[in-house]
Amino acid sequence: MKAELIYKALEEEFRPDECTDVFPKKGLQHHFADEVDTVYTATFAGDEVFEKLIELDAKNCLLFTHHPVPQREDILADPQPIAEKWQKMMAERNISLFSYHIPLDRNGPYSPGNNLAKRMGLRPYKEFYEQNGVRMGVMCESDFKTADEVAENLAKLLGNEVKLYNYGGNELKGGKVAVMCGGAKSTDVYKEMADEGINLFIIGVTTKRAEWVQTIHKEAEKYGVSLLGGTHQATEKFAPAEMVLFFEKLGLKAYFIDETARINEL
Repeated sequence: MKAELIYKALEEEFRPDECTDVFPKKGLQHHFADEVDTVYTATFAGDEVFEKLIELDAKNCLLFTHHPVPQREDILADPQPIAEKWQKMMAERNISLFSYHIPLDRNGPYSPGNNLAKRMGLRPYKEFYEQNGVRMGVMCESDFKTADEVAENLAKLLGNEVKLYNYGGNELKGGKVAVMCGGAKSTDVYKEMADEGINLFIIGVTTKRAEWVQTIHKEAEKYGVSLLGGTHQATEKFAPAEMVLFFEKLGLKAYFIDETARINEL
């Protein structure tokens, strides 16, 4: 398939002009392949992903990622650009890179929040958490009774350690759970959750080593909302995994590449 047709299909689905972003470029980052028959998807554009592409002998393909940069090695570290060696490798192998951050975050069939909720058996009933002009969090109903039960199921789903900060008690109020994957920096949402009768919030980053995370802990404790962290990558990975279906509908072969979650974010 011609790459320009894939780019057009992505733009029509995700409407990037309707939002702002924290990254300077929305969409196409590097164009090295005019014709594409295979798409690989991933959460970040980091070493593990590029090493996997080499292992698969990937050529003349598209890499679609949620983030156009690698994972931070540590939450306190500055974000790093894609290493030059990987940019050179993409050019040599005709691998284009296309990334949607906020456009993919926006609640929809391929968004992180909705897809984590779906795999957890949660039932979204209300959108919340506005950022960059879109809503990317979901309030959900569930059959879970306790925060411990949710934490156990989340760990099984993600395949990595999770961490529960119990500020709202173990019993879920009405079985309700809120979800906002990745880095949930807003402090304005905790009163909204409390008013909605929600006392458990699934997020990505929860380590108190970061000053901005300390502020959300204070608000969560103030309003009696427990925080359940699963790491940035692991909570968001179901969005690029679901994107495999998007590309398959276009008639392309598509595969998801998983990465190692940063447990030091919990």
